[in-house]
Amino acid sequence: MTAPDLVLAKEQHTLDFSAGHEPKATVKPGAIVRFETGDIAYERLSLGEALEDIGLETFNRITGPVFVEGAEPGDALRIEILDIEIHRSWSVWLPGFGDLGGYTQETIARQIPLEDGYAVISPRIRVPIEPMIGCIGLAPAEGTGSTFKPAYHWGGNMDLREMSPGTTVDLPVEVAGGLLSVGDHHAAMGRGEPTSVSLESAGASTLRVDLLKGAGISGPILRRAGSILFLGQGVDLAAAHQHAVDRAWAYLVEVRGLEPFEAYAYASARMEMRFGGPASAMVLAGLPEDLS
Repeated sequence: MTAPDLVLAKEQHTLDFSAGHEPKATVKPGAIVRFETGDIAYERLSLGEALEDIGLETFNRITGPVFVEGAEPGDALRIEILDIEIHRSWSVWLPGFGDLGGYTQETIARQIPLEDGYAVISPRIRVPIEPMIGCIGLAPAEGTGSTFKPAYHWGGNMDLREMSPGTTVDLPVEVAGGLLSVGDHHAAMGRGEPTSVSLESAGASTLRVDLLKGAGISGPILRRAGSILFLGQGVDLAAAHQHAVDRAWAYLVEVRGLEPFEAYAYASARMEMRFGGPASAMVLAGLPEDLS
């Protein structure tokens, strides 16, 4: 693994996405940056502190932001996930939180041991460590963006299972420098984060950050294992599904030059739909990049 050009410590964090945050560092396009994150909020919860005393906003701290030289509105940052380390992991079960929150009357915050590539849930249950980034995004042109919900067209708490080593994601730039921040590492997460909680973790992501001048994209585009995936967002899953399909259709017709019926028939045969995370309605539409 190539040594990073820059390391941001977990202490160099913010609690939201905003153009008003002073950059923690400035890098040139092509720089390799290591973003480290902590888990102090989960540790405090495990020691019996009340959620309201810890502060919900502290659970999804993001490290950054990083200013990328030359980035300006209308461009995109291309972020290649080179490596993710998981240092410590937790499972948290809160009354009334998420779709399984009704099955507990007490708060349980338990550290999950990590051994030989597995997260050990109990003596008889262990799952493979499959590290990913839950929250990654840029700064909005106006206001602030939450690290919880919703997710935004420039990123945020997307909780995409695909956001793991080997993936490249393009995010639209809205402010000078882009202002990239990263947080919410997971040791493992079911697709779509069905319980609204994963194996929440302290860790570190090593990313290559490039600049696409004049990209003019409207939302996140992921590339992974020969596939290109378009994130659709909306007021509900039906609207997000339509948005994702529309973006993939535009790619086939406007970028790849297919005739409308060609694009329709190809989409019918090869387009794949996947869920995004629960922060808001999100659906991914995937296509083979080689149109095979």
